[in-house]
Amino acid sequence: MTVGPVPEVTVTGGPTGVRAHLEDLHLQADVLDALADELETALVTLGRAELDATVLALALAPTTGLVLEAATGEFFARAAGADLRLRGLAAALRGSADAYTAADELLAASFGLVLTVASHAAGHAVRIGLLQGGTLELAAGLALTVGGGLVVWRGAREAGVFEVLEGVTGIDADALAQQGADRVLGVLADGATELVRGAGAHSGLTGTLLEHVLPGAVSGFAGVPIAFSLLPLEGGLIPRDSQTLTGLLLLVGGQAGLFGEQPLARPGGYHRPVDVTVSRQDTDVVDPRTGRTTPLRAPGSVSELWEREWEQSAGRDNGTVRIERIEGEDGGVRHIVYIPATTSQSMSAGAETTDNTTNVETAAGFESAQHRIVRTAIEEAGIDPGEEVMLVGYSQGGLVAGSLASDPEFRRRVNVTTVFTVGAPVTDFPPQDGIDMLSVEHAQDLIPDLDGGRNADASNWTTLEVDLDEAAQRAALARRGMTRAEIDRVLAGPTAAHSGVLYDGTIRRLDRTGNPGMRSWQRRNERFFDGRVTQLHSAEGTRR
Repeated sequence: MTVGPVPEVTVTGGPTGVRAHLEDLHLQADVLDALADELETALVTLGRAELDATVLALALAPTTGLVLEAATGEFFARAAGADLRLRGLAAALRGSADAYTAADELLAASFGLVLTVASHAAGHAVRIGLLQGGTLELAAGLALTVGGGLVVWRGAREAGVFEVLEGVTGIDADALAQQGADRVLGVLADGATELVRGAGAHSGLTGTLLEHVLPGAVSGFAGVPIAFSLLPLEGGLIPRDSQTLTGLLLLVGGQAGLFGEQPLARPGGYHRPVDVTVSRQDTDVVDPRTGRTTPLRAPGSVSELWEREWEQSAGRDNGTVRIERIEGEDGGVRHIVYIPATTSQSMSAGAETTDNTTNVETAAGFESAQHRIVRTAIEEAGIDPGEEVMLVGYSQGGLVAGSLASDPEFRRRVNVTTVFTVGAPVTDFPPQDGIDMLSVEHAQDLIPDLDGGRNADASNWTTLEVDLDEAAQRAALARRGMTRAEIDRVLAGPTAAHSGVLYDGTIRRLDRTGNPGMRSWQRRNERFFDGRVTQLHSAEGTRR
């Protein structure tokens, strides 16, 4: 975290992004081509008139006719030149945009290819090295040494050697060993914490490692030919990027007892039964200032939108999906679907669905239990296919929201036009045409980097990456009434930057200070922030 009065916000994409400017160049080129088309049409019409003998007959004298012909010829020459310049300028604008895009894509592909090949070779070298006799003998000798030491230690304890040693020297061997073990584990824990923090702080390097280096090294170590790692095939067991590597992790983990039973072939829909309970909630709320009951309104700001999203997972054992039916002042009907964050860190597929199994399944591009719950909730809420829908999600909820919004089958049934994600790894699920997406991430948050990439610079996708300010965070948490010890605990964890408490402060500050990217997104989607909530549904699911 940085220390300073104002957090730094890096904006990627959106209407002011590079991709939007490139699209503007294409639009301007289209306008110039259209002008050239109109000019050419006018010239053809004038040319036909100029060839009409009756026009020349109107000249009062032969010399006048000659002057008229000369002037007409000069006009057509100048007009043709203007037409060529319009066409040339349009081609130049379009070519510049295409050249920039092609160069950018070529550079990224070349960089990824070099890293993949190099890491594949490194993994292959490590495998060959481990198969050498000397390496195996060293590993066997180390295992025998450690195992033998444990046997001797146990035997000495059973024989009472440590009790005699304590009586003579006053040294408690067991306590001493425990202290040593605690120190070693403490050092390892501190190292892991710093590693996670460092990975989040250097998101570019982390993304490169996850997207290219790690998949290449795993393929090389497994002995997979490099050609298979580079083939653009869908699915399969060969890790080529972070998503396919996650799919392999899911299958291997399933064999080891993690993530439940995972099928090699993925059927349509989720592979396990999920019980979903959808209930209709009261749309009247009690005003805490007056104590009066008032009708629930649409969220009036991005802060309020986030607050309702956070409520679906904060303090819960199992997250809930919330759906609001909003009748706008314009008479239109729209819906906001809030998808919860992770509530359980369990690595086994238990009853709770907002767990790490859902995280890994969704990140791998597969159907998860949360997909089933969201689909069921939408059906039970009676959302019409023509009515606009906004998907909102924090952490796992954002991951599920992004994956659903990029699913053609889901979009054929649900008219998703807007998405809002917070602290979610959604690089693999860019918004499709017709969807306006806003993503808020902390620069130090490792979770959004776990997909191995950075959010695309797209005109319909605005990403606000906020560099956390430690002093401002401490001050904000203190204003919430938290003690210094509580604040230290929040900021000390390895994934502190992913905390909902810190994202709450970030979003409220961006909203309060009128961040241009956030304000522009809300203004473009103002129809979701106005009106009355006429129906409210809540859904929760459990695996069987």
